Amino acid sequence: MQSVAFQEGLNTALAPIPAWRHKLCRGSAGMNDPVTEAIAASGYLTQANQAMQNAGVTNPTVLDARSYYNFGPATGVQIAQASGRNLMSQYVSPSVLAANGISAHETVGQWQGSVSSRIGNASNQTVLM
Repeated sequence: MQSVAFQEGLNTALAPIPAWRHKLCRGSAGMNDPVTEAIAASGYLTQANQAMQNAGVTNPTVLDARSYYNFGPATGVQIAQASGRNLMSQYVSPSVLAANGISAHETVGQWQGSVSSRIGNASNQTVLM
């Protein structure tokens, strides 16, 4: 997670419970602390779900949130809304594709299938209650 996303995630997660802020590792050390990182990630994924809903994805799934997490807010939402037949290269730059081990000819559906095979049945579960 990038430092901006890390900080935004922390801010989102800690907004309802600001007293926890003093219990976490501060600064760049927090990015290496498992507890602080988990809290930041939960806040970032909360942002993902809110962005998905705001864009019209009414029941975001774990897989939708993963696209947001992997590729950022705008691209993650686009991939969540994309047809499985579309190429990932329509949404993601060649350098990001390469960094994620995705070929230029891989479709959104193929990427989703690959991620789903690693996550398992939970990949299609909604993240909202």
